Amino acid sequence: LKHTHLLCTLAQGPTTRSLAPESMGVGFGEDEDLGDRAASGELLIEAWCKALSFVLTSGRTLAAVRAASRTFRDVVREPAAWEGACVFIQPQDLEVHGGSHKFEALVPLLRLASRAVLNFRGAQGPGKRQAARQCLATLADHCTSATSLCIRDWLMLERYLPVLHGGFPSLRHLEVIGCDHISSYDALVPVFEQHTSLLSLRATFAPKAAAGEAFVRAAPKDLMALGFVAFEGPGVLRELLERCPLQHLWFAPTAKFPSGMTAAIAEEGQRLQTLALPSYLSEDACAAVVRPLERLQLLCRMRIGVFEFGSGALAEAFELLPSAQGTVLRRRGSAAELTPGPNHALWAPPQADAQAGDPPAAEPSPAAAAEAAAAEAEAFQPPGRRSEGQERQARPPPAQASRIWLGRQALGERPRDGEGYCGLLQPSAATIERMAAAFQARTRLRGVML
Repeated sequence: LKHTHLLCTLAQGPTTRSLAPESMGVGFGEDEDLGDRAASGELLIEAWCKALSFVLTSGRTLAAVRAASRTFRDVVREPAAWEGACVFIQPQDLEVHGGSHKFEALVPLLRLASRAVLNFRGAQGPGKRQAARQCLATLADHCTSATSLCIRDWLMLERYLPVLHGGFPSLRHLEVIGCDHISSYDALVPVFEQHTSLLSLRATFAPKAAAGEAFVRAAPKDLMALGFVAFEGPGVLRELLERCPLQHLWFAPTAKFPSGMTAAIAEEGQRLQTLALPSYLSEDACAAVVRPLERLQLLCRMRIGVFEFGSGALAEAFELLPSAQGTVLRRRGSAAELTPGPNHALWAPPQADAQAGDPPAAEPSPAAAAEAAAAEAEAFQPPGRRSEGQERQARPPPAQASRIWLGRQALGERPRDGEGYCGLLQPSAATIERMAAAFQARTRLRGVML
């Protein structure tokens, strides 16, 4: 612990030198005393590996490392230093540099990494497709301790699914986001058969595909989260709920939902905590489904209609979740929220928010939001008090003006007679308070985060 504290102190000190890209927020400084002690053998290499592993796990994934001293360079090359880290492969890592792909130098170190996120956006040419397949296959062989795998934006996924059959032996969470639609549920049966400890699966299937008995019989018995899926009929759904202790079940927005589905969920879905239903279901139909589910915390329906979701038959037991743009309801009295990060979801594997990519930007406090709105308002004087030239000069930049204008429109504000454009850009004190309150509630107003 003492050595870890020393290393973390170096990492957070004001005179640190970068061990990773600046965006990582992780660095190490040079310290001759510590370096001499490590070189003399007083600090074992295992201690340095553990300390570095602690820092790497605490931050975001490192794709490249520049050591500040020879000792650190040796430590970085030890696989033990990467224990518990998250592997994050970006499209640029598929490029060839110095006769080999950039990811090839990193992969041998990742035997003890716990998570892997592969973003293959744009890997469509012959060379990029082969590089993406090679990257996946290499990671599948080396990342023997990885329990979570997320594959994003790869339009050739189904063709290379066999790579997952025997790779990632410790896999427990599999996410497929933004990839090509998997044409058949049977394509994942071999994945289930090889990964019997799988706990969650999130994928997108072809709209006409439906899970049948083969898919259900192969599903791991500990599966607790499944989305976005459709079923051939109520009997298949009932069999799945009997076989697996599902807590999170998300239907595809276009999935068929005959009347027998409601009875199957009522009888076998008592463990469900989050549920996503097809988008075409009415609120009355949704209420009939969730009424027997006492543990249900979040309910999603991917549709915004004329009447607000949750204002009818569900109003007594559920309330609209402010951060979900009108598509998710939360049980009254519950503190459940969507997962943090750019991919707001009903549920995500542990620490999955650190896998999704860039962390969400820090949000200012309501007081800071009100102060910013007031500062923007003070930049403008009533149009009647200045000349036309002064009015043009006082107008804000387009982005700032658009933000204020859309925000006020979303709050129901309209320009008063004779004020026109600038009148709409001058929030009153009451409007500023309302904008701050909307910001505090993290409410998205017409695509603008106030």
